[in-house]
Amino acid sequence: MQKFYSNLTKTKKILFIVVTTILSIPIGAILGLIIGLISITFIPMCCIGDGCHSCFEFNGMIGYEATGSIGLLLGVFIIPISYIGLIIYLELKS
Repeated sequence: MQKFYSNLTKTKKILFIVVTTILSIPIGAILGLIIGLISITFIPMCCIGDGCHSCFEFNGMIGYEATGSIGLLLGVFIIPISYIGLIIYLELKS
C-alpha cells in the first residue's frame, strides 16, 4: 500500500483519503457488530427462578443486544481512527 499511496498525486491522495475514511466507518461498524455478537459466548449466564439469561446489561439491553451495540459503537470509532493513524504513518514515512 505504501508504493500505491506514494505514487498518487496530491489531489488523488486527498480524494483517496476522504473516500476510504468514509468507507471505513460502515466497515468498522459491521466488524464491531460481528465481534460484539461473537463475544456473548464469553459472558457467563445468570440463572433465576424463571430461567437463565446473559448477565451482561448495557443501557437497558441484555445479552447479545448489549454486546452487539457496544461492538458497533466501538467499531464506528476505532477502525476509522486506526485507519487515519495508518495514513499519517505512511505520509510521515514517505
